Amino acid sequence: MFSLNVPHTKSMLRALFAERGVHLKRRWGQNFLIDQNILQFILKSSDLNCDDIVLEIGAGTGSLTRMLAEKARYVFAVEIDHKIFEILTETMRDFNNVSLINCDILKSKHHIHPDVVENITRYLESSDSDSKRNGVKVVSNLPYYISTPVIIDLLLGEIPINSMILTLQKDVTNRLIARPATKDFGRLSIFTKLYTNVRVLKKLPPDVFWPAPQIDSAIVKMEVDLSKYSAEIRDSRRFSAVLNAIYVSRRKTILNNLLSLYFGSDEKKALKGANPADMRELHDEVRKGLINILLRVGIDPGSRGEELDVEKLIELSNELSDDMRNINLDNIVHK
Repeated sequence: MFSLNVPHTKSMLRALFAERGVHLKRRWGQNFLIDQNILQFILKSSDLNCDDIVLEIGAGTGSLTRMLAEKARYVFAVEIDHKIFEILTETMRDFNNVSLINCDILKSKHHIHPDVVENITRYLESSDSDSKRNGVKVVSNLPYYISTPVIIDLLLGEIPINSMILTLQKDVTNRLIARPATKDFGRLSIFTKLYTNVRVLKKLPPDVFWPAPQIDSAIVKMEVDLSKYSAEIRDSRRFSAVLNAIYVSRRKTILNNLLSLYFGSDEKKALKGANPADMRELHDEVRKGLINILLRVGIDPGSRGEELDVEKLIELSNELSDDMRNINLDNIVHK
């Protein structure tokens, strides 16, 4: 029987998993951080105090969880693997300031699991005003296969996130800090700039993990500020719609992608039965309107989405909100 109150090193985990019949699943991106110096670096970088509330995603066997619980006021630790969750429960059995949640952090691609949201929300509601105001710190060796949707969903979701210290694979880190007109620039880059200030704290080689991934990693710190651009965005729903339309197909031009805002699946249903000539007339009208808007804000209609920085995207969405909100597709159907 293994003692879990020792460093969870490669040899320890290998023997422990053999004893417990744990078989790692590649689809869950199970790479355990085994370098104790790196774990200490993460803990120090998170700058925790006795008032902090922490969310850890992919807690594994509890190496980092234990350190977090020793520093923070309360820790919510999420682990998807049932057998590893049993080990995590044993590791943390002497701590009364931890909630362990056995689930996938994502209910769907666009939503954090409601059990996680409910647990944290309930705790915050019962806490003092300082804890509510400070929000939640995310500290996690984030499973790589879910890193992008988790970051975006946390930023857009109900949990009041204060900051994130994340261990991420190199390609995700590259997208976080990417500049416009580069291959890595996309939705994640935009959401990061919209709502956070991000810094790469430390690059990590594969051998600090077990099993070792086939790519380098990095520790990043994201200070969250949801109000960073809020005053400039007139219609947040329109901005999200514009962003989704532009990046639905990176190969298409901005003009053609924006047309999907007005001729998506819902609009096609509304236009069912319309005269083809009227449809062409409407399409031409919308297309001309979009071209005028793009030119007015200094965007080439033939360019692509990754060429636009956040400020230009905001300007575009504001113009679209002002000039094209009154287009009524039903008028064509009932002519």
